[in-house]
Amino acid sequence: MEMELSAAALLFVFLISLPILVTLLSHKSTPTSKKRRPPGPWNLPLIGSQLHFFKSHSPGVFRDLANKYGPVMFLRMGQIDTLVISSPAAAEEVLLVKDIIFASRPSIVASEFFCYQNLDIVFSPYGAYWRTLRKLCTMELLNAKMVRQFAPIRDNETLSLIRNIQAAGRGGEPVHLGRELLSCSNMITAKAAFGQVYSSELRDQFLSSMAVMTSFTGGFTFGDVFPSLRFTDVVTGLRRRMWRARLQLDDVFDKIIARSEAQRGDDLVSVLLRIRDEGELEFPMGIINIKAIILDMFTGGTDTTAKAAEWTMSELMKNPDVMAKAQAEVRQVFDNVSPQDHEGKIDELHYTKMVIKESMRLNPAVPLLMHLCRETCDVGGFQVTEGTRVVINVWAMARSPKYWLDAEKFRPERFEDGMLDFKGSRFKYLPFGAGRRRCPGDTFGLAALELIIARLLYYIDWSLPAGMQPDDIDMEMIVGATARRKNQLQLVASPYKVVPV
Repeated sequence: MEMELSAAALLFVFLISLPILVTLLSHKSTPTSKKRRPPGPWNLPLIGSQLHFFKSHSPGVFRDLANKYGPVMFLRMGQIDTLVISSPAAAEEVLLVKDIIFASRPSIVASEFFCYQNLDIVFSPYGAYWRTLRKLCTMELLNAKMVRQFAPIRDNETLSLIRNIQAAGRGGEPVHLGRELLSCSNMITAKAAFGQVYSSELRDQFLSSMAVMTSFTGGFTFGDVFPSLRFTDVVTGLRRRMWRARLQLDDVFDKIIARSEAQRGDDLVSVLLRIRDEGELEFPMGIINIKAIILDMFTGGTDTTAKAAEWTMSELMKNPDVMAKAQAEVRQVFDNVSPQDHEGKIDELHYTKMVIKESMRLNPAVPLLMHLCRETCDVGGFQVTEGTRVVINVWAMARSPKYWLDAEKFRPERFEDGMLDFKGSRFKYLPFGAGRRRCPGDTFGLAALELIIARLLYYIDWSLPAGMQPDDIDMEMIVGATARRKNQLQLVASPYKVVPV
């Protein structure tokens, strides 16, 4: 028994000492440079700067540290060198001036498992394969013509959303709006991706598989922070659980693709199968590639849209004057118009569009953009070494009084001059990123988001549960792959107009 305890103790000491030794050796082997490293907070052996994030890894913590150490800041997260960017000038340098150097994403354990060894668009390293995928998205899958083609899906599913909310709100019971929004965006994206083969049976299996996958993708694993100790993810059983979840997702994908093979349509899977059959791409398109691409489109088109809509409604409920003005505009434009023509009237909703822009300024769906330095270079006059992870704090720049008047206030009128858009041309406002890695699905996502918000305002009168005031609405967020409300928004929904059947 004593020998077993002694062996266990030695193993524990070894596991604790190994990363410290590796970290020290890596520092010794780093060549000296005349150019200094960016400033940053103190680091401890082994864990680096992570004690500063003991309670939270939220963008607010990064912002508070940057206010002390500067807009180009160095952190050591375990064994990983990390650069945090918190100013538009530095963001422009990374995303525009030197964007080819920072055109890759860091590979993490979850992306290797669920994105099929990073064969997707989001995590595939910069190079010929990624450029092929990007071109495929912009020219074939998510171009303006395809987005317009999916208009009937958006129309049907947003009307179903309103019916569900009106049914759930009968009797004055508060509605869990976030849950309804997620279901709606799920259906819009799934029907666009999978078409008529997406049965209720497949939907339940797919959403169940996606929920399991999402539980693993909200942060970094131990192996992501200590690459030399990735085996610990095996020892703890994490990789086994991830593999089991991947197999579950694979099974659903195989069923969907098999049905699409037999019943081709205009959905995204059918388009990818046609492209595979034509064989004209620089890289052969296989089933694994199709799975990786569709996974990206589903996760990107579902969660972010639902969260953006929930944040927008939260801001409107906190600002009743803005709500009244936006609602009056929508009802003036939509009155005496057939529901099938609503989407064609969206461009007339100038103020409502500004409301959405302002909400995405204060509550970007992806508040922290992740990039990877591919070769040693300078940023802001400081040296950034190859392999450094780069975090661009979109949330902090969008709330900084240095770049915005009344930065913390919800003021849609700040977008009235039309100078700021979603294209990433102004680096203080990056809801979809910028440069080569800018979100390729922004047009698809915005089309759904704008129709959802417009119809929520048109068909329903909204109020807070009894006893609540606008200032009582909790706006605390939790950051994983996206930023979500800590507590789901619950509102009382009273019909203004009944949705036609």
